[in-house]
Amino acid sequence: MKKIPYGISSYDKIKTENYYFVDKTKYIELIEGLGAPFLFFLRPRRFGKSLFVSMLEHYYDINAKDKFDVLFGDTYIGKNPTPLKNSYPVLRFNFSMVPIKGNIEKINHSFLLHILGELSIFVHKYAHLYNLDLSIISKLEQEEDAGDVFLKFHTEMTIKNVSYYLIIDEYDNFGNNILIEHGPTIYTKSTHAGGFLRSFFAIIKGLTDNREIDRLFITGVSPLVMADVTSGFNIGTNISLSSKLSSMIGLSENEVKEMLDYYQSFNIFREPFETILNDYDSWYKGYAFSKKKEMIYNTVSILYYINHYITEGEQPDNLIDENLRTDYGKLRFLLFEEKKLNGNFSLLKDIAETKKTEGRMVKSFPLNELIDKHKFKSLLFYLGFLSIKEIDFDDTYTFTIPNKLIDNLLWGYIRQAIDEFYSLNIDIDFVNRGFKKMANEGIWKPIFSHIIDKFYEAVSIRDFVFHEEGLKTFLLAYLNFTNLYEVISEKEKNKGYADITLEPDRRFVAYIKYDYLIELKFVKAEDMSTKEKEAAAIKNKYSEAIVQLQQYSANEKFKTIKIIIIAAARKLLYLDNVECRM
Repeated sequence: MKKIPYGISSYDKIKTENYYFVDKTKYIELIEGLGAPFLFFLRPRRFGKSLFVSMLEHYYDINAKDKFDVLFGDTYIGKNPTPLKNSYPVLRFNFSMVPIKGNIEKINHSFLLHILGELSIFVHKYAHLYNLDLSIISKLEQEEDAGDVFLKFHTEMTIKNVSYYLIIDEYDNFGNNILIEHGPTIYTKSTHAGGFLRSFFAIIKGLTDNREIDRLFITGVSPLVMADVTSGFNIGTNISLSSKLSSMIGLSENEVKEMLDYYQSFNIFREPFETILNDYDSWYKGYAFSKKKEMIYNTVSILYYINHYITEGEQPDNLIDENLRTDYGKLRFLLFEEKKLNGNFSLLKDIAETKKTEGRMVKSFPLNELIDKHKFKSLLFYLGFLSIKEIDFDDTYTFTIPNKLIDNLLWGYIRQAIDEFYSLNIDIDFVNRGFKKMANEGIWKPIFSHIIDKFYEAVSIRDFVFHEEGLKTFLLAYLNFTNLYEVISEKEKNKGYADITLEPDRRFVAYIKYDYLIELKFVKAEDMSTKEKEAAAIKNKYSEAIVQLQQYSANEKFKTIKIIIIAAARKLLYLDNVECRM
């Protein structure tokens, strides 16, 4: 049985050490056929970009000519090679390897050392083929700026008539980490006029403008850093939204089914094939990156799931690979402005609640323009938090949350932002115990009371503008903390829409006895001017809630608890269940 290449991005290792391999080599032919020598390709984290560029490196590397049959003989491109196979010395940078510790001078030095290191490897690797003098390295080491180092290197290669293929993997990882760890000021100093990162990419841009670099392939997550370091998206042809290349990175449905079929032949799965595929579809599928709207799976998540089965003999309890969780910091700086939650936070929570949004696809945007809603939505798309659902005739995009994994992550970021802004002290242990009691014993009120108390605590601490969605957002954020239930906003139930539905997760139905329907009602301040008006308002809202809850269909498999919450701007007015259907 072939090993699962979980966490492995070396093409050579996968092909020579009996790892499962999904043949993506046909895309080598396709990208050559585009006729554009300088390419820029963006995909979310952990979709398999580094393995793909490793494949490119081995295919084009003139030093790997003798290993071509071993590495590519059984692949599409091995049977249909292009004229450019094994025809270049390949220079590859991986900017995710650059540390960002210390002040800007130390960060600059770390970047310089990375560039020097890769150029030194290149000179040693190809010296015998091009009669390169190793003294080139000492010449490069005399420079103190990465851009100057690269320009001097290129000059030496030009003198020797060396045409090379330049690959930059994770081009924006380094810049994004500077932004997250050191803030916008240091990021701007690095990426704008006079910044070392801007200077380096200015050299790359100049060499591509003059066609002095023969071929270039850059990967990353978003166009943000490129827009800042080049004052526009003009360093290469952006092929990220190409319909022909929609499944170049990530796994197609057929590729996933073939992989499952292969491992199922070794009887490693306990669950039926369809059950596993349903898990894959709801948790890992749903990414569409082009007008073709082909649904793509996250590669690493699929490998994580199967690898856990192979090593542990069962599916993972946590369907989210912890290595996949994007650091909250990657979104934090976009959700706060002068220590206050901004419009992006409101937009994010609206998307999390409705699971969709509309907007324009913006292909380039610098940091200082991300308060624009269309650019923020486009960034969420590039990060993998949104997927293309439809494209209207006027080029309006309908974006949706692709799957449960992303839904879970988004609610996690919303919780973290709320916790930070309101300085809340949610008792996580209490919440965890509370969800178990909700599931097994139908004891729900303690956890709801705790969450709602924290909401009103936040209302009293801050100048919080209460609106009807405020409490609902708060509840959704903290109810989504559990993996026992799928928490759904506005689910259709017998021609009505329940405000919040808690449906048991398929994996835990054997341990869960209760599901929940929740109706929220809000009383306006003008309807509470006297105790009599307040009591009448509560009675009216209660009657409305009863009518709605009675029309919602219940799940025959569970005991359904129907809850009414009536709230006002500054206090809770009513919290109780009204029916438990046996």
